Amino acid sequence: MFIAAAQARKFYEHVASEGRLFTFCDDGQLLIFPNGGFEVIPFWSSQSRLERVQKQHPKFRGCAFDETSLMEFVSDLAPRLHADGVRIGVNGSGERLRGYDVEVAHVLRNLKHYTDR
Repeated sequence: MFIAAAQARKFYEHVASEGRLFTFCDDGQLLIFPNGGFEVIPFWSSQSRLERVQKQHPKFRGCAFDETSLMEFVSDLAPRLHADGVRIGVNGSGERLRGYDVEVAHVLRNLKHYTDR
């Protein structure tokens, strides 16, 4: 299994079981990155993953953590991101923050699969 696939599976499992997900923000705004013609907001399944990213990537050291409940993500944030055409980066890791950038509809479908287990 490729690392991105394993990290994505961990993302869905952990978010479904813990009911929350995390990202970085700057001045109260979620960070959005261009990637392959799309805008992407990276999310992680735990605060400890964000802490690890901050240690490995200096550009994130000045950023605050943003914790979103799964309920808020599903009912409010995901529909807004979907309407804006923004993708979700899931548990990017390593030196180049490799991971999958996924359409919001797919993230929601995968989270539902893991929460229905």
